[in-house]
Amino acid sequence: MLNENKCRQNVNQMYFVYMSFTFRIYFWLLWTISGSLAVVLGGEFNESWHQWRGPARDGHYQGGQWPASLQPDQLKLSWSENLEASYSSPVVDLTQLYTSESKKSDVEQVNAYDRATGDLLWSATWDGGMKVPFFARSNGSWIRSTPIISNGHLYIMGMQERLVCIRTSDGQISWELDIPSKLDTPEPSFGGVSSPMIHDGSLYVQAGGGTVKVDPTDGRLLWSSALSKDSMNSSPFASPRVHTFGDSEQLVSLGRTSLTGISLTDGKTLWKKTVPAFRGMNILTPTFVGSGILTATYGGKAHFFEPTLSGDKNWQVEEKWNQKFQGYMSSPVVVGQHAFLHGRSGRMVCLEMQSGEIKWTSTESLGKYCSMVTNGDKILALSANGKLRLMAANPDKYEVIDTVEISDQETWAHIGLADSQIFVRALNSLSVYQWGDHSSNDQASAQDESRSNKLLTQF
Repeated sequence: MLNENKCRQNVNQMYFVYMSFTFRIYFWLLWTISGSLAVVLGGEFNESWHQWRGPARDGHYQGGQWPASLQPDQLKLSWSENLEASYSSPVVDLTQLYTSESKKSDVEQVNAYDRATGDLLWSATWDGGMKVPFFARSNGSWIRSTPIISNGHLYIMGMQERLVCIRTSDGQISWELDIPSKLDTPEPSFGGVSSPMIHDGSLYVQAGGGTVKVDPTDGRLLWSSALSKDSMNSSPFASPRVHTFGDSEQLVSLGRTSLTGISLTDGKTLWKKTVPAFRGMNILTPTFVGSGILTATYGGKAHFFEPTLSGDKNWQVEEKWNQKFQGYMSSPVVVGQHAFLHGRSGRMVCLEMQSGEIKWTSTESLGKYCSMVTNGDKILALSANGKLRLMAANPDKYEVIDTVEISDQETWAHIGLADSQIFVRALNSLSVYQWGDHSSNDQASAQDESRSNKLLTQF
């Protein structure tokens, strides 16, 4: 009788453990599914890193939990892969990660990986490499444009300004558009740089010296704007964004010499403002703050412009302020009424947007380039030398919370973030990190395993 009762007790305990595990898995699945549905129902990849600089192309990411440090218990390498060179940033959908590489001097490629395991799912290649002029050779001749994911397809522009559409399910190329051949513009001397954007079912990219609109379903050219025949200055370095001024929704593009507002419908220029820059080094993605636009140039200044529609229905662009601080290649992030801008000097500044006043300048140099992501409270900043900094988005002082050397290679590609994963595309590698408190999860798993083993040994 005692043995029978003992056995019954053990069975009950085993059932309790089983149900505990079952409920744990059930709630995890419920959380995962509800999170995925929230992403899908809230808009395509609402909080996923599916394009250049994140969900809204502004370096903001609200998803996931941001831990308090970058220490090993908070930041762990999940997997990595050696690749050929690329400057373009990785992008992700719910299950897959995509990155590009220049395989040879005349071949470009996109690879798709399983986000969780790093398994290679497919590769897509096309003819498209080129050599940049000898005086820029140190910057490399490899692919620069960051792809965008939309409706089961990935869109990317190669160095020859060839737009390529790839099915994300199997890597099949759906269509290609050779922009220089289509528009009779010269092949850009420094290669295609701009990262495509999709808005209201249309694809936009800066190419041919100006901007083009394309039907993403078949690659048809819908309109082109402000093209150039000058090969040395034909390819804009910046990427477009959309903003509404008053009641007018416009595409805003930063070219080699000017900032332009463009009609989404027909590509007509609504307004244009000259932006001086050394050798046309206008690189930053337009940054919107209220009704104004922040930009900064190499060899020039930081500017804040405000387009307005006058009583006679003509657009006017007022320069609200300028600041001598030179931005170069790193697009800023804005938190509230303050912009955090990395400059040509290597240092970072905090700008008060109302006046353009510099609130502080960093005490250290962050190197030649620094990509930034913010959640509105903290900033993740990845320097070109492979150092990752966790900073406070503090307008009162330069405040670094933690720093870690995350790569021994150059890291010019923009850092990516989705859920609790961090994506780092170094010059010749791709690394995926898990960011979060691993100690509590590890401890809970160990306790569950210990309880299970203890019960099993009683039989």
